[in-house]
Amino acid sequence: MPVPSPERALRDRIPAEARSHPDLYAAQFVTALLTQDFRRPRSQLLSWVAAEAVTTNEPLVVGLVPVELRDRLAVFSVTEESDGPGSSPIPSPADWIRLGALDAYTTVADVRVSEPLAWSNAVDAGRITDPGITARQVTATVTLHTTDSSRPSTTRYSVSLTADFEGPPTRPSWGFVNVVRYTSLKEGAS
Repeated sequence: MPVPSPERALRDRIPAEARSHPDLYAAQFVTALLTQDFRRPRSQLLSWVAAEAVTTNEPLVVGLVPVELRDRLAVFSVTEESDGPGSSPIPSPADWIRLGALDAYTTVADVRVSEPLAWSNAVDAGRITDPGITARQVTATVTLHTTDSSRPSTTRYSVSLTADFEGPPTRPSWGFVNVVRYTSLKEGAS
């Protein structure tokens, strides 16, 4: 039996049935995004994000993004550290290499999905013009597993990620547009 490529294995992380509902897709997408193996090339995860990326013309989402850059918004939104190190879902190249040297990887648990109140208010007020766009806030516990000097350790983080997704009736299934807000707070280490 042929072994799938790493990119295909990542793509297969979201089951077909999850692509039919925004809450299911958001939960699966964020779980796959935050389940990271730093021993593998960072480019594999970025390729997967690009493969999941879709675009929207919704002014409240992309109004200030130049048209010629919108096809790169998804990848930019998961890597841009506008608030400093650790402020994006995917670590910088330097941090990825540092974590790889520690045989680091992450696991994700306690995933919860909700529609942000600001988004539902914008929809109710008629400010959203694209019938296929939606936003979801996903919270989870992310555990970073490392090995330093042959000693394994774990550190837990409480994570919140708000993202935009595009789907029916505009598209046949759900896809990822961009991360709006990402926060990660350290809970503890063992």
